[in-house]
Amino acid sequence: MMLPHMKGNASVSRLPTIHVSQSPSDFFNHLKFAGMLTFEASNKDWVITSDIVYASLTANVKKDPLVLNGKLTAKQFSFEVGLLRKLTPWLETGISANLVNLKSGFDVNMINPKTGQPLHLDRSISKTWIDPMLVARTKNLPNKKFLYTLTGEIGGFGIGSKFSWQLEGLAGYHFSDLFYVMGGYQIISMDYEKGSNNSNFVYDMDMFGPMIKLGFNFIRM
Repeated sequence: MMLPHMKGNASVSRLPTIHVSQSPSDFFNHLKFAGMLTFEASNKDWVITSDIVYASLTANVKKDPLVLNGKLTAKQFSFEVGLLRKLTPWLETGISANLVNLKSGFDVNMINPKTGQPLHLDRSISKTWIDPMLVARTKNLPNKKFLYTLTGEIGGFGIGSKFSWQLEGLAGYHFSDLFYVMGGYQIISMDYEKGSNNSNFVYDMDMFGPMIKLGFNFIRM
């Protein structure tokens, strides 16, 4: 569970850049569906991680002198697989690949900058790309009741997005051998821009906020 804020810029086709600023209440008012599933397997030397995220939402655009009102719709699916090496019992580093599919649309009422007359624009576009990511994570020592993790990722590098990064800090407790809960804060930033003219697509967005994560161990710790 996350209480997200969203801030950034987006543009489709020849439309002017739309500024988005959403509080958690704005986000949940327009959220249709979202979910996240994380799977991890490890031995004494290696860790395999996998994250699946899906969200479908509608956000109000921020007004400016040219934009009167409107909505930004977005459906995002991402699937990330990573391989980390255990350098020490508390430090892991590695790489991952993040497959992102983003479908975004605009329904905007604005002022035509050339004529000064009202103008209604409705556009949508879908893009898919893969971001290579560098990952580092520090965590509590094995077999501890009190848990913590601090994870950082940077990537994109123009291969997929221009630049993307994530930072997540969590702390929690193992209530039993099989069940644990953690809470903390997460920041996800993505700066993607591809195409030109009618195929232009810009998505430069930050999502950040507190979160709670529930976990289950398939093998007793």
